[in-house]
Amino acid sequence: MKRLAALFVVVSCFNFVQAEEPAPPQTRLVRPTKLISAEKFDQPSAFGAKGKPGANLWRAGIGEWTIDDGAAYEKSERPTAKRPNGHEAVSEVVTDLGDLVLTGEFRLGESPQVGFVCRDTNQPNHHLGRVVITPTAIWIQEMSGIAKETRREELIRVKADIDPNAWHTITLEVCGDQWIAKVDDITLEAQHERFADRKGRVGMVARKDGAQFRNLAIWAAAKKE
Repeated sequence: MKRLAALFVVVSCFNFVQAEEPAPPQTRLVRPTKLISAEKFDQPSAFGAKGKPGANLWRAGIGEWTIDDGAAYEKSERPTAKRPNGHEAVSEVVTDLGDLVLTGEFRLGESPQVGFVCRDTNQPNHHLGRVVITPTAIWIQEMSGIAKETRREELIRVKADIDPNAWHTITLEVCGDQWIAKVDDITLEAQHERFADRKGRVGMVARKDGAQFRNLAIWAAAKKE
């Protein structure tokens, strides 16, 4: 009887853990194959130790990141001697991926701009590309370099009406040199050879203060046949 009770507890716990994993989203280019990271951002433990990110943990990088009202809340870095102009808030998962899928929710709040980003596997990791969202527009840009050497090329931009006070959804597919970004019911597609490079960091950014993020998930993916 005790064995059966113990088995029931183990199975129940296993089912609970399984229920916590998000379901892969519907996709066009790729098939999600392995869940790399899934974070609700409803607990302070959502972020790994600053400066010492563990594998597949969210790193509270540049700026200040806290948990507020069940979501990650950001404040950009203030001007310092090192960065006289300050810096947008950055939080990333350190990983090593080719094709991937990212899903999540965001709210602009007082922030004028948020983005979902990839960087490559160089040391330090160079910018690779990002989806940028403002209250009036969404665009995909290719990127290279790091710090003062950063270069960007806007590949596609569409007008949008993004309510800063509402929660919105994002699904990003990366397949070889192609990106598809779906924000709510708006879909953008872009292509650039830079996108095919391996991704060493995947994450989110925001300017100024007030953006929130929750229910972020990242999958490794394979191209659909």
